[in-house]
Amino acid sequence: MNLSIAMVISWVVALLLLGALGAYAVRERTRARALEHELRMRTEAWEQSRLEFEEEARQAVARAEASVRAELESGARTATGAAVRSFGTSVVSLGVDVGQVVSNALREHRGDEVYETLTRIDHSVQQMLRQAQSYVIVSGGLPGRRWPQQPLTDIVGGAIGRVRDFTRVRFNQLDRVVISRAVEPLVHTIATLLDNALRYSPPTSYVDVGFQEGHHGVTIIIDDAGVRMNNEQMEEARQVLAGERSVDIHQLGPTPRVGFPSVSALARRYGFTVYVDGPNAYGGTRAMVFVPEALFVPRRAGVDGPATEVVPVPQVDAPAPDPAPAPAPTEEPASVRDITEGGLPKRRRRSPALAAVGTAREPRPEAETQQDTSTIARPDIAAAWHSGSQSGRAAAR
Repeated sequence: MNLSIAMVISWVVALLLLGALGAYAVRERTRARALEHELRMRTEAWEQSRLEFEEEARQAVARAEASVRAELESGARTATGAAVRSFGTSVVSLGVDVGQVVSNALREHRGDEVYETLTRIDHSVQQMLRQAQSYVIVSGGLPGRRWPQQPLTDIVGGAIGRVRDFTRVRFNQLDRVVISRAVEPLVHTIATLLDNALRYSPPTSYVDVGFQEGHHGVTIIIDDAGVRMNNEQMEEARQVLAGERSVDIHQLGPTPRVGFPSVSALARRYGFTVYVDGPNAYGGTRAMVFVPEALFVPRRAGVDGPATEVVPVPQVDAPAPDPAPAPAPTEEPASVRDITEGGLPKRRRRSPALAAVGTAREPRPEAETQQDTSTIARPDIAAAWHSGSQSGRAAAR
């Protein structure tokens, strides 16, 4: 009996021990799982932290590299721009000196065999000056030349004197007077647009320049009959002219095109706008320069501005301008034998027939007895215009 009780007690104790061991094992297993889960979570958190740290480090390095690269590129652009601007300014200065020498030689050789050669040299010098000025402007410089206030007719004429094949340009007259500070920027802008129109149009075609007066200002309209830009090129040109696309001097390439960028820079600085569109009435491209009223000399009260007029001028065979001295950029033009009402030196040459813009027509027939039309000799001072001086207008009437 006692043995049975002892065995029962032993089994009970054994069962209790087994239960306790089982409970302990379960508790330890649960604890181990918890520790394992915590370890896994900590490992994942550490890995996530490591990845975040690496990403932050990469971003910090990228930001530092971008900052350094931007600083280096900015410094390089500044240095390049300064170098180009300095070189362009030197070329402009030398070109002005050459132009002065040519002007003096023109006065000395008026009427002899050297005269025609000198006029061609002078015209080439003015084209060189325009190109050099474009680089100066794109590099952040100023046009550098300042003239007295001038009528739009003289400004367009001065622009014509700075382009090749200027005898193919026909233009109207409008005597709205532009303030002094805007004369040179407008001359350069119109010359650049004319050069573009002449280069991409047939050599037998004309480029027409007209004016549209409005309530807020005057629009100068340039129409050619040449090759049009495609849609992508047109949109890019509009963005550049509107200042929506910046031009990096390092991205201009081995044959940089600085015409439109220089026009855009001048437009933003001086407050006029430039726009291109196509096709026009001739199937070519139309360029428009809107000059706001703020850039014009106020009209006198009770005096209406002169109407746009078309002046017939005989056909040209070759330019034969009379000499006139080139003034210093910030000084009034030097006194010469013939001057316009604005004080600019004049030259005489023969020009192509003029016609109004926007209508299809043939040039007016030449008169049997040709008449000279006074024009200004130096394109860089709003010279070389086909007509528009008082004597020219008198002859046209």
